[in-house]
Amino acid sequence: MKLTEIKQKLNSVNSKIELRKLLSELKLQASNNRSNEDAIKLVEDFIVKAEKYADLESLVVLYGLLILQLEHDIKNLILVTEILDKMQNLSIKIDYKEGLAFSFSFSWYIERMKGNKKLARKHIEKSYFLLNQLKQPDSFIYHFIRYSYAIQDWLDNHNFHTAEIFEDCFDYFCRNNLYHSTTMALGILIIIYQQEQNKEKTMELTRKILSNRELLTKIPKEMQSIINYFIGVGHKLSFNLDEAKNYLQLSQKILEPIHKRSIYSGYYLTTLSHLTAVFALQGELETALKKMIEVEESIKKGYTTKNLDSFSRKQIEHDFNLTKFYISSRFQNFQIESLSDLVQIIIDNIGKQNSNAILFSEFLLNANLTEEQLRGIKNLNNPSTRRVEHIINFLIEKTINYGEIQVLNSISRLKGRPVEERMTFTEKAFADLLAAQEYYKINRFAEIYPLLKKYENHLHRIEVLEMRVFMEAFIQVGAFKNGDPLGPALQYISIKKCKLYGFSRLENKLSDYLTTQGTDIIRMMM
Repeated sequence: MKLTEIKQKLNSVNSKIELRKLLSELKLQASNNRSNEDAIKLVEDFIVKAEKYADLESLVVLYGLLILQLEHDIKNLILVTEILDKMQNLSIKIDYKEGLAFSFSFSWYIERMKGNKKLARKHIEKSYFLLNQLKQPDSFIYHFIRYSYAIQDWLDNHNFHTAEIFEDCFDYFCRNNLYHSTTMALGILIIIYQQEQNKEKTMELTRKILSNRELLTKIPKEMQSIINYFIGVGHKLSFNLDEAKNYLQLSQKILEPIHKRSIYSGYYLTTLSHLTAVFALQGELETALKKMIEVEESIKKGYTTKNLDSFSRKQIEHDFNLTKFYISSRFQNFQIESLSDLVQIIIDNIGKQNSNAILFSEFLLNANLTEEQLRGIKNLNNPSTRRVEHIINFLIEKTINYGEIQVLNSISRLKGRPVEERMTFTEKAFADLLAAQEYYKINRFAEIYPLLKKYENHLHRIEVLEMRVFMEAFIQVGAFKNGDPLGPALQYISIKKCKLYGFSRLENKLSDYLTTQGTDIIRMMM
């Protein structure tokens, strides 16, 4: 039933019973049409009817639906707070626990918008507690609260068991044509599955959405862009960078002409931010720099951040800073001293924001951190630091010991990488490539090729371009040391690739390896 049809039926409503029957249709439309003037007016008309028939429980729910229309725009914060006070006070007055639970879920969202993370958590826990006291809660409110609670649990703890709640909510939202909520649940599920490296569920869910023609044709264009955004982010988390770029660019293309007036304007900025990282990792450094400028300009103008809560804004800034450091560290004139302010900003935010595993690892390797700084980062013990704990342990080992024993110990730290079953192919390759370089330092050449040969026929799967070039070259270093005379010639090809892509520092490193091998060849001939 469309908004216009509901409005026509509302005019003929003459009792509390009739109002409540029609309210179920309004919930659907109010959820799907966020920040819609017609939807706002219709909710306000319902409020008038509810007051007329003294339907106080429906009035509480209607206050919630009105907040749902207004909460995405920060300029409505004062008005939303006033409506929320009415909602909570009325719920308490009539002892309507379901309505009170509903109201605390809105308190959670508003406090998140303000950046009050502890208070937000307290409100959603209260909401969830009240919900669990109810014997037969309204299905819409039940799933609305559970979904919000699961988001908070995921953000706080990266608890993979929250997937069970999101799956249940996704099925309910999809079954009841709640397009906005379906899209949001889809997004978080894709991220969870990718973090778990559960590729089967990721692909199953993606196929389920992309094959749902009814969903894709009915939902607004801007919602389609967000579906593409989430699929793109999911691929980025697995370092399927080509797929990530395709979906993120589809999202950007849809949002670009409409994002200034859309409540989803924040997704345009986050899409640009993710694309910046993808371009950087794929070696398109000039394009990444252009995207970085575009992100900075969007942030300055403000229209892309107006609907973002403070956590999301800070997350974008953190992603941006890691990408900026990564790009800066690729060039020959890289001087860590000139980036000391940026390094400190990144360190200050590691404990508060999520970090891309490869960008984070590259930061740790190139930021020249002290043992104390490394231990401080390790002690944060959040999902991002746990994922790269083997890199942190590797670097700590290198600061406290010297000689061959230190090298062997540092290699063992890399082999003791955590959550091995959830690590991507690219992350495993990254750690093994580090170990190979350590073996080279202590002339344990015989161990390089056996360590890296498993990647020889799968280089295409390493979509982080510089890493792929380095892996390709170092496999040949190992092969040469194991008797393959073509190794140096193939390494020279990798050096030419470095020149082509602008990887100046890697070019110098590979040239040094090649020079050393040239000396070895001369020795062999004498």
